Amino acid sequence: MGHRSFWLAVLALGAAAAGGCEGDEPPSLLGVPCSADRDCGELLCVGDEQAEPDDLDDEPLVCGQANDAAGLGEACSDADDCGQRLCLLAGACARPCEDAGDCDDGERCQAVFARRGLDALTALSACVSAVDVPEGVEVERELRRAALTGEAVDVLLPAVDPDATTLFVLEHQSSPWPDTETCRPPLCVSELRAGAQTLFRADACVDDTTPRVPVATGDHIDPVVFRFAGEGAELGERDGYVATLESEASGDLQVTRLTSNERRQRLDLNLFYVGTREEPQGARGPLLIEAALEQVDEIFATADIFIGDVRQVRVGGGLPDRGTAFLPEGDESQGFASLAVRFGVYVELPGLFRLSAGASNPAINVFFVSDIELLAGGEPQAQAGGIPGPMGMHGTGGSGIVIAADMMQDASMLGRTLAHEIGHYLGLFHTSEANGCVREALEDTPECRAEQDIDDDGLGVTDCLEHGADNLMFFAKTNGTVLTPRQIEVLRSAPILQ
Repeated sequence: MGHRSFWLAVLALGAAAAGGCEGDEPPSLLGVPCSADRDCGELLCVGDEQAEPDDLDDEPLVCGQANDAAGLGEACSDADDCGQRLCLLAGACARPCEDAGDCDDGERCQAVFARRGLDALTALSACVSAVDVPEGVEVERELRRAALTGEAVDVLLPAVDPDATTLFVLEHQSSPWPDTETCRPPLCVSELRAGAQTLFRADACVDDTTPRVPVATGDHIDPVVFRFAGEGAELGERDGYVATLESEASGDLQVTRLTSNERRQRLDLNLFYVGTREEPQGARGPLLIEAALEQVDEIFATADIFIGDVRQVRVGGGLPDRGTAFLPEGDESQGFASLAVRFGVYVELPGLFRLSAGASNPAINVFFVSDIELLAGGEPQAQAGGIPGPMGMHGTGGSGIVIAADMMQDASMLGRTLAHEIGHYLGLFHTSEANGCVREALEDTPECRAEQDIDDDGLGVTDCLEHGADNLMFFAKTNGTVLTPRQIEVLRSAPILQ
């Protein structure tokens, strides 16, 4: 019997021993350990202000009264800022939960960390908002029970408005991170169709029919995100779409649909400092990052987009070095501060992005870490959680961008890299890949294909000078910042903008 259950049983026995006479006051639950509000009768389950837990201990929770501080989802700096004394690492107040039944519609019960002083974080499960988007963005959520079988399955997605931008976010609700070579993320997409038309196929990159709806694939893509607008939306207008999904484990499928008709300008950011030399400072970060954000503003000025509110979060204590248990069985964590390659992938990356759970604001999460180990064939100083990312959804395995800030001491290059990754997160693919593969479906983006390889040594900047090396979304490290009109349209229609 757990600690909370033990005390509840003691109280129940006490009530029975008292005779249960009419008019007797029930025993008070004040100070009794709890896991959720439902354990506390007319009281609430709150953080125990008398306790002094060590860093990374479980959060001590007791039945008590809420204070007059900030309400659920409101911004906070520490436990005293919140009515139930629970300020999440991501910077918003929350309430605890034991399972989904403790949470309201539009919320999920998720493992999180709460702030306990400058260098202490405690672990618990809390109700967090499932989707945080600006007013005017329509949100629909559907949980499809047992839709995933551990084998390839066809999943129907409904028709969308061709005059709007629609995102479908597909999440596996119960699968761990696999360590096999077939489908590395919990959920993979192999094909997307509208009627008889194939809009995407994972094994195709250059052919006579460039995918009309490009889809991000890769070892770190979790969850799956589809973006529909224009021609891709019109093709499925009558009957919708069929997506072929693969998974290594059976389970439920969460389908979240975001629809927006707006063209907005302001992009808010949450900056997480994870084991870096940099610390939260000022309104837009320390000098290096502040200058980098100015560079981002300059780049996106051609799209009439600017960086708005910036929330800064220091991930302190032992968490940066410890990481999480979100790893293949038997493997030891190398932590979040220096992302290491194991099994050919950054296995800590989904756990890092999940630290954004409960942020409760419509923003993109940017994680600055100390180092990112080289993958075979390149130096990924940054990674986006998806193309596009699960916009407005904090706490998923793809909810953010990670950048090795300590590797990049030049503000101009850091700004260009950050703008490039934001472009990915808002829905822009590389104009071409290093192997000549083209997935970007926008007709006005320049392409650098294999035939442009002058020296037969693989595509590089020199080969592509006349084929898009000056574009922001060119695959290699350049000073390119150009955006085409169609790229600007994709950015401006992103449902996370305000």
